[in-house]
Amino acid sequence: MDAARHESEPLINYLNDLQPLCEEIIERAKAETFRVSVRKNDILPCLNELHGDCLFFIIKGLVRGFIVDEGKDITSWLIDENHLIGSIRNPGSVKPTYKEQFQALEDSDLLILPYHLIDAMYAQFPETNILARKLLAIHYHMSQERSILSRIPSAEARYRQFKDGHPTIKFRVPLKFLASYLGIRIETLSRIRRKEKLEANLKD
Repeated sequence: MDAARHESEPLINYLNDLQPLCEEIIERAKAETFRVSVRKNDILPCLNELHGDCLFFIIKGLVRGFIVDEGKDITSWLIDENHLIGSIRNPGSVKPTYKEQFQALEDSDLLILPYHLIDAMYAQFPETNILARKLLAIHYHMSQERSILSRIPSAEARYRQFKDGHPTIKFRVPLKFLASYLGIRIETLSRIRRKEKLEANLKD
């Protein structure tokens, strides 16, 4: 139990900062979340068959979400430490158009947060519904930012917007995945970066 308590601490701190949690919720989360380590480039494990749907909390590392459309790999998420990532469930019966997968871009440590635990918390502890609304607002804001980013017509402006909004990961993402996320060609992204580096050198 000491190991589980230690492993869950980053998630507990993250959630507790958003909404103070009672001790019973904290102990339940410590007991029912668990840690996995994945190597760079590994696809995050599909736990549906064994544990049901889940979310991932990133303790250490960098993860991308992606879909495959007609054989083309399209990056839809880029997210780093102290964030939750996973497919958001539709409360209705509509199935998602695309199956989203998640891949570690660095050696990563993750906590698994099963949806059956989340559902039980909602039913038993009213304060977790406040927490859920705050988490939903965070993820809606992130989704809105991705939507706006994809609509900026200039590739250079899109890249600048990404750098401003993601200062901690702008140089951690491999070029091909960043180009896919921004919806531009690798050659275009390389040209933008060379131009930016040249302009910075001229200023120095």
